[in-house]
This record gives sequence, structure tokens and C-alpha cells, in this order.
Amino acid sequence: MTDAKSHSLHSFFWPQSVAIVGASPDVGKIRGRLLSFLVANGYAGHILPINPSHKKILDLDCYPSVAAASEHLGQAIDVVLMAIPAEQVLPELERCAQARVKHVVIITSGFAEQGGKSAEIQQQIAHIAERTGMRISGPNAEGYYNAIINLAATFSPTLAEPPQPSPRISDKKVGIVAQSGGVGYALFQHGRRVGLDFSYVVTSGNEVDIDMAELVEYMVADDSTRVIFLYVESIRNTERFMQAALRAPAAGKAIIVIKIGQSDSGQRAAASHTAAMAGWNQAYGALFERCGIHQAQDLEEALSMACLLVTGPLPTGKRIAIVSASGGAAAWAGDTIERLGGSVPLLSQATQHAIRAHIPSYGAPQNPIDITAQALRTGGMLHIVDLLMDCDEVDAILVVTSLTIKHFFLDTAQLRRLASSKRKPFIFYSFSIPTELAIDSLAASGIAATTSLPGVCAALVKLAQPPPVGYVQRVPPAALPEPVKQILNTADTLLCEYEAKALLKHYGVDASLERLASSEAEALAAAEAIGYPLAMKIQSPLLPHKTEIGGVRLNIASADGVRQAWRELLEAGKNHSDANSIRGILVQAMADRGHEMIIGTVRDPSMGPLVLVGFGGIAVELYRDIKYRLAPVDTEGATEMINSLKSSALLKGFRGQEPVDLEPVARLIATVSQMAWELQDKIDEFELNPVIVHSSGSSTPFTIADALLRKRASDTGSQED
Repeated sequence: MTDAKSHSLHSFFWPQSVAIVGASPDVGKIRGRLLSFLVANGYAGHILPINPSHKKILDLDCYPSVAAASEHLGQAIDVVLMAIPAEQVLPELERCAQARVKHVVIITSGFAEQGGKSAEIQQQIAHIAERTGMRISGPNAEGYYNAIINLAATFSPTLAEPPQPSPRISDKKVGIVAQSGGVGYALFQHGRRVGLDFSYVVTSGNEVDIDMAELVEYMVADDSTRVIFLYVESIRNTERFMQAALRAPAAGKAIIVIKIGQSDSGQRAAASHTAAMAGWNQAYGALFERCGIHQAQDLEEALSMACLLVTGPLPTGKRIAIVSASGGAAAWAGDTIERLGGSVPLLSQATQHAIRAHIPSYGAPQNPIDITAQALRTGGMLHIVDLLMDCDEVDAILVVTSLTIKHFFLDTAQLRRLASSKRKPFIFYSFSIPTELAIDSLAASGIAATTSLPGVCAALVKLAQPPPVGYVQRVPPAALPEPVKQILNTADTLLCEYEAKALLKHYGVDASLERLASSEAEALAAAEAIGYPLAMKIQSPLLPHKTEIGGVRLNIASADGVRQAWRELLEAGKNHSDANSIRGILVQAMADRGHEMIIGTVRDPSMGPLVLVGFGGIAVELYRDIKYRLAPVDTEGATEMINSLKSSALLKGFRGQEPVDLEPVARLIATVSQMAWELQDKIDEFELNPVIVHSSGSSTPFTIADALLRKRASDTGSQED
């Protein structure tokens, strides 16, 4: 793994000199605040104001140009902050490159996020970075902050003055990378409030050159950072991002992400905000899961995750003990935990008996544990927490109380002892507005307090998730077999069911008894060979959804039925497509009853193929009980996908039904995922829907009742590799 000091961005994060182009004494202007905040926060490196109209600003020598400042310094400037009109940016960048500046942060907005000619100017900025080797952050960025060396290279009002010293819950530091400057510094501000310590805050703006993947790569390598916060609209270099994120666990790092653009309105806002179309949410979810990244829904959930990660250890399960002096608040917490997928288990009689020694007779020891207000005064709360630390009936402890206090009511020495010998997660939630005294007293003991019940409960549940399993390393695909090339090179954009299944056979899957008939006589012969009852389906690449145009006949029980179906299906096909596109009629054995599932793949432009599994048939889009993963996966990963479905209980003998043997289904999912990986340059979509999964006693584990494949647009009509 690359050491941070040898990383290309090290002098960006740890500069010895910072220049401000257009520096101003007017703090009402952004360029004035950039200089003022650098000075106010106590950055000890060289601060170089650039403005030909001034000799001095804030008692600092002011230089007429970057070249003059560099000449006076006697070496290249590490970082230039640029907050000048957009039309002046290109010529100033050229001057910076001539002066051998290492990094430029463009604060100025009005580029790709506006479109048109402004977007073309951003392309020219990218070309300057590529041509000169000068690294560029932004444009449309809010700068960055290195808290370790007090470098406030930003105009964010959160750093108008240096952060006031206050107790931190841990010396493990958090780094922030945000594609929204306002949100990035809000995370920092709120994080400071709950006692988190920070290494860096970086806002990446339009990412013309330095992007999120490279910033994450640096923080993974950086010894100062233990937890990385990400606020993501889109990730441009997903492969580099994934490789960096996959290195994080081995480096002792954890990554938390808030991903926006999960709704139509969110995607519109994301696109207009940084000129980057928000990525498809399912693909991002699969990417984050593959990398073991913790996904938070909002700021409070992310902060709770970070507090738990830096104070450790993480929960090993989702069984949570609730300790409270308020029965109502405890019940509220219990409801929230269970709604979010955790459990609040009833404690054993032995544990309840031990708890009773520390609470009044009218308290409740079952879980939630109502210790009553009296036990707060007698120290019962911490005795119970200590007892629960060694209790194997719960995995984490949530203390629910009011922290609106003028005098701290807990024994700080006992708190410090609990924190230093912490055997399981232990965090406070205040249902009232906490005082600084309460927050600081807990933080000084190494314990966090939050004010969001859904946030802390979701964090406890999500952090108990085991690391991802069942992924296959993405190695470059081997050359395609000739029969596979032949099928794809001679097919239309859409492959009909028979053609898609023919392709699947080359990967060892043949799960339906069927024949393609090109005449009525062939259909009758196929029916006699297969046996009744039968299904018959029109086959045309122009008719992917056969049911909707009357292109399917089921439960055909005789030769006369075959003849009638033949005529009706041909008529339906001719009415809804070009007669020349009809490949024939597929004659199939009727499948036994079972559970209808969908198995398929879809190619994301930046992340490659994803594999999906869910409960399918015509209701798949209604229920959306679907799980996505990055392809390829192995059978272990495929089994986990099945088990993660909300309806997976239906496959395991629900209400007396015969259970399903999941292993053959998992092998099918794994095979389809591997096929998608090998054919990623050839296909966009591949869908088996429905796959009818049969009970363990059936002659076959599943029947593939329909299939569809869509070739990549760039490959359509190609007769070559």
C-alpha cells in the first residue's frame, strides 16, 4: 500500500506554502475570507497574498503575481487558492503552471454546473492539468482544512475562528471528503459537537482533476485518519475508488458514506449542483457493500456510526440492551431498534436478578431496563452497564436519558474505567437537548452522546452487519469461445428467449425441456417428444414481452391444441412485429409449480455488471424484493443474496410448504454473474424471469421459464470481436 508521504497529494494536504490569488483585506468577499481564515486559524507555513493593488494585507507582504511570490520564496508554491472571476481562471492557471505551482484549488464557480460554454472552459482546465502535471482541485469547491496543522484553506464560516478546545471522545481522527462544501463542513461542525476529532475536511467541487477516489486513496494511506466520512453525489473513477476502499480494512480504517440522488428530486439537485449526474442508486449500493462501506441515510446516523467506530469495539450482533430512567423513552427506543432490524431481547431471570440489586422494587429489569430516577442518584445506572458488559445475552448497550443538566450526575472515574475496558459498544442518547457540560463530561471519559434516536439505533444495527462474503476477484475475462461469439455476432440487439437460453447452455445451464419449431409439423413433433401439457411462445427479438401481445399459450393438452396455438401465435406475432423477425415458436414442457424468481444482470457504465436476484414474475416491479451485487459472485455470495430477500422465508418451508434446495439456485446465480462478467463488453442486460424454483422433492430444482438478453449498443450489428 502506498505510504501517504509518497502519495502525489501529500503536499496538497500538508503544504509548506499557500498563496491566495486575488487576496483582499475585505472579509465580506470570499477571497478576503480565504486569507483571513488562514491567518486566524494559525497556519504556520508561508502565507502569500497575491494582488498587484496591495503592498500588504493583514501585515503580510503582498505580491503582484504568483511568479513573484515563488521567486521570493525561493521554491515552488505548494498550494494556490483561486477565487477570481471565471473568465480570469484559464490565464491565471497558465501563469501558475509556468511558476511550477504544485496544486491549485479553484473556489470560483460557473463552469460545468452551468453547462454550455462554461462547461467547455472546464474541459480546458482539465487539459491544463493533464498537459502541465499541475494538480487542480475544484472548480466550484469550498476549499479544504487540515486540522492537524491548522490549515484552513476555505471560506466556510465554520472556520472563521479556530475551533475551541474541548474534550474528544477518542484520539482516533475522522477525515471528510464531500462533494458539497456546505455539507462537508456541516459534518465537521456537528462532529465536533459530539466529541469527534478530525484530520481533514476536503470539498472536491466539480472534480476536474483531483477526484473523490484519489482523496479516499490518500486518507486510507494516511496514519492520521481512522474513519473516513464521504458525502457522495457520484463517483467518476469507480475502479480506483473500489481499490482504495478495499484496502481500508487492512489499514485499520472504516468508511462511512452518505449517498444522495436516491430519488428523482435528489438526482435533479445533484446534477445541477456539481454537473455530475447522480449515479444509479442500486449500483452504488452494490459498490459500497462490496467495499464494506457503512451506508448512512443522514448526518445523524453517520455521526453515530463514527462515534461507535472510534470508541469501539463494534457490535457482534443486533441484540441491544436499553438502560433508561424513563420508561416511556425506553419503550420508544425499543420500538425504534426493532423497526430498524435490531432486537431488544428479554433478559434471563439470572440477569434480571442481578439488575434488581441496583434499582428500586418498582423498576423494570427485563429489557428495556427502567432503572427509575432514584437509581440515577445512587449510581445504579453505571453498575448495570458494567454488569451488561459481561452479559452474553446482549451485543450493545444504549443508555437513554436526559442530559439537560447543570451538574453531572455520573461518577466520572467509573465512566472512564468502563470506557477504557469497554467490552462491547456503549453509547448515550439524550431525549432532551444536552448541555455542553454533559457532552464534554462524557467525551472526557471516552463516551459519546447523540440526540438522534433513529440515527444511533440504525448505527448500532448496521455496524453489526458481518463483512461481505462470496465475491470473486474481478480478473480480466478470457477470450470468448467461438460458439458464444457466433451467437452474439449474428444476433439482433435483443435476443429472444430461445437465443438467450442457447447462450446460457454454453455456461453449463440447461433447465427447461423445449424445442424451437419453424413449422406446424415441427411443433407437433416437438409436442409428441416432450409430452403434454405444453406451453408455446412466439419467438422474435422484436417481442421481448410476449404475454402482453398474446404471444403465449399455456396448458396445451392435445395435438389439436398445438395446431390452434400455432395459428394464433403466428397471427399475434405478425400483428405486432415484422413477420421476417419471427424465429419460430418455442414448444416447452409445462413447469411444475414453484416460487417465481428473477435472476439477471445489468451493466452499469462505470461499475460494470451487477447481478440481481429477487422474487419475480409479473409482480417483480410491484414488490421490488430484489438484491443487487457487483458481479461476479460465488455460490456463498449468491446464497447470501437469496437469504437477504424479505420473502426468502417462502423458500425455507414457510407455513408447512416443502422447502427449496438453495444450492442449485445459488449456483445458477453465480454462473449468470460470471457470464455477465465475461460478456461485459458484449451485453447490457440479461434476465431470467421467471425462474420457477421447485421444492426439494421435485425432479429438477428449477425451470427457466423465460429469458431475455440485450446486447450493448456499441456491439449491435458487429460481426467482429
